[in-house]
Amino acid sequence: MHPRYGRRLPLTHDQGLLAARASYMVPSLTIVIAMLLHGLAGPRAVPFFISEADYTGLDGLVFTVGLTLGGIVQMAYAWHLYHTLEAERPSLWFAATLIGLLASFNSILVSHFDMYHHINPHILTAMLAFGGGVVWALLANIALGHQATSEGRRLRHIGFAMAALGFVVMVVSFQTAANSVDPTGMTTAEFLNQAQDGIRIAAPAEYILVAGLMVCLASFRHELSAVRDA
Repeated sequence: MHPRYGRRLPLTHDQGLLAARASYMVPSLTIVIAMLLHGLAGPRAVPFFISEADYTGLDGLVFTVGLTLGGIVQMAYAWHLYHTLEAERPSLWFAATLIGLLASFNSILVSHFDMYHHINPHILTAMLAFGGGVVWALLANIALGHQATSEGRRLRHIGFAMAALGFVVMVVSFQTAANSVDPTGMTTAEFLNQAQDGIRIAAPAEYILVAGLMVCLASFRHELSAVRDA
């Protein structure tokens, strides 16, 4: 046992496992439902980026409320993991937890900075939320070392691969299309329409990126389960 900073949350083992499931189920369901609602309401084009579902109707409400709740759950989950699991590298484990808390907090912020009215804060918070979440899982995996379960480690490797592939394909395909467009005087929707050739590839890649992060979040429930079995 090594000393932890701060106080642990008053969660039982079963409540911790519930937080683990909620950490990926809440944002996953939020994104799927918001995108379906946005698709039924008449999207700008198909396929579209996840954040385009943060619109003015029911789809936007689901997106904002769901990701806000998801971010709060993920913050609790990160702190619970920090106080519950043993790690080979305690200092790195704490640093990973801080990044996890930052990423989770930005999941809340990104749901309030929609891309139609707050494009720059939206891009920043989205990168910190999704990119930070993957970095959290990566550093946590290293910090756990041999304390990690084989199944948890395997899932994290799958999640990392999905996230890395999705990120590279998304950035390259969208940037290639966006570089050919002069955005001066355009609204966000008008700019996206002009860059749709790239979005046809970038949007599905974004789905893979986010799915990879959800796999990473889900992986830690194996370590939590192992704590009871030990």
